[in-house]
Amino acid sequence: MQMNMDDVLVIGAGLIGSAASRHLAESGASVTLLGAAQGNARGVHASHYDEARITRLAGPDPVWAKLAEEAISRYRDIEERSGIPFHTPCGHVRIDLAESHPSSTLAKVREVVAASSHPIESWTPARLQDRFPWLSASVDSHVHWDPAPSGIIRPRRLIDAQHALIRNAGGTVIPGVVERVERGNDGFAAIDSTGRRWLAKQVVVATGAYTSRFALTPEPLELDVRPETVLLVESGDALRGHLRGMPGMIWNFAPDPRHGERGIDSVYILPPVRYPDGKWYLKIGADHDREVDVGSIETMHTYMESPGSESNAADLGRVIEDLIPILKGAPTRTKPCLLTYSPHGYPMVDEVAPGWFVAVAGCGKSAKSSDQTGKLAADLVLGRPWEGFDRESFRARARRVQE
Repeated sequence: MQMNMDDVLVIGAGLIGSAASRHLAESGASVTLLGAAQGNARGVHASHYDEARITRLAGPDPVWAKLAEEAISRYRDIEERSGIPFHTPCGHVRIDLAESHPSSTLAKVREVVAASSHPIESWTPARLQDRFPWLSASVDSHVHWDPAPSGIIRPRRLIDAQHALIRNAGGTVIPGVVERVERGNDGFAAIDSTGRRWLAKQVVVATGAYTSRFALTPEPLELDVRPETVLLVESGDALRGHLRGMPGMIWNFAPDPRHGERGIDSVYILPPVRYPDGKWYLKIGADHDREVDVGSIETMHTYMESPGSESNAADLGRVIEDLIPILKGAPTRTKPCLLTYSPHGYPMVDEVAPGWFVAVAGCGKSAKSSDQTGKLAADLVLGRPWEGFDRESFRARARRVQE
């Protein structure tokens, strides 16, 4: 089946691809967004099938801080125009090691905070525990309170909001797994797993962990796909009452033998949110599952159908009980996910061949910033300048061929 030719075809209907499609459609381009629906026969899994991600302004990297600031500034507009709420501005707590510690990023965090126009406050551990008495904070912790609009977002709802606005602007959103992209005389053809062909003058590939698993770019990109197990702690009425007003959190600390052999030194924690099973869960995650192979579509599918790493989940359980003791003994479940990293630590947003663009690699930080990353991709397609961002920071890199 062959379709009419659009101005732009966006492949990948996750957070970044959906944002890019909205910005393109609202700029007047004819856009079709193709993305894998969860449970597809090809075994492709969407990373946004979750209920809570941290959104924040404080952090050690000025580029990520700028991406977040621009994206967060549009949350309310997206919610109001789509009619779909996804943002809870409950604030964010960041806890860092002292600058004297060899792995501390506190000095860089302070630089970003000093340059920010937002009222991010430096707190003592005593003030932190006074505000959130259920926390067990170290006396030598360094704390930043990052108030609203920082907090959490619901990624599925954000994508629903983006899709609603794409359709409102005349764009099309279609489920499908694109397996290859071909260049033709007049543009590009994307061929999905059913053999359908989708035509466009330009194409944007925003397929995350699956980008180099299919023939979607002129040559494979240097992307590192990392599996990560997150722990969901069931939070009943009583626990939620104790944790009322809980912010999103990032906690950096020295590794502790009590937390297991993994050597965890940093975690992110999200407040209780209702999941599709009707239960409320607090979420904690950390570093990736190093012992898991996700080098092919088949192993990625096997992992995403599994509960993830039991040992890493056990370590996370020990950490969360140490940091928030009232969670001890609460029922838990696990969830696997796939993260995609670039060599330079920022998304790859680039034109890899004339008319052929990529917007991939969230590096574990893209949910909060996805609307701005998508806007950068859309501006690149439309030939618009980037304001406040250096294109060199976002260049795509081809994978090196092993000799």
